[in-house]
Amino acid sequence: MHRLLTDLNTVKEPPLKIRGSLIRKEDLTASHVDVLGHFKTAGSITTLGLKVSGECSIAQSCLAAKVDILGSLRVRSLQAERVHSSGYLSAADDITAGTFWAKGALRLNSLTAAESVEIRLSARSIIDLIRTDGAVKVKGASTGFHFLTGPFQRLDCRLIEGAVVELERTKAEVVCGKRIVIGPGCNIQEVRYSEYLQIDKRSKVGRIIKLNGSGGTIR
Repeated sequence: MHRLLTDLNTVKEPPLKIRGSLIRKEDLTASHVDVLGHFKTAGSITTLGLKVSGECSIAQSCLAAKVDILGSLRVRSLQAERVHSSGYLSAADDITAGTFWAKGALRLNSLTAAESVEIRLSARSIIDLIRTDGAVKVKGASTGFHFLTGPFQRLDCRLIEGAVVELERTKAEVVCGKRIVIGPGCNIQEVRYSEYLQIDKRSKVGRIIKLNGSGGTIR
């Protein structure tokens, strides 16, 4: 990730601000890309900073130091130092980040973060795989209307893996980590842990496996 930031610091192209609608076929390199309207590209984007307050669709890859999403971003693959999403984020292939934070709807294939993943559920989200060397935290958004929003505040996953894993309102096939806290509203088929495990009485866990050491990597 540090190499990524070093490479992006060499980007000298001027910034691009989109206030209306723009469609382009070729790749784009700009110091910053700010989308307030509608932007669609059939190529890739390389930038120090991508900010999406409107709608942005990238058919290929996005390489950025930081990505801020207030609107909607659809991308094939994304590599960034930091991703902060408060809107809608969809990725057909891999997302690789240093840190990843999201509050909103997510439709992701694979999410890998070097440091941390934090998801505040305000809509139903689907992520096939979440993996980090640090902490994974999935929390329900704070609201006084749990009986209305509960069914829509949910994360569906196949695999979640991290050193520390804290989950709420999550359905997953496998959860693996050193220290795991299964909070309320979870349905987990299998939990694999090596140091500590806590399960809320309002959650379901089908199988528990105590690992020796880190337990390796699930394939």
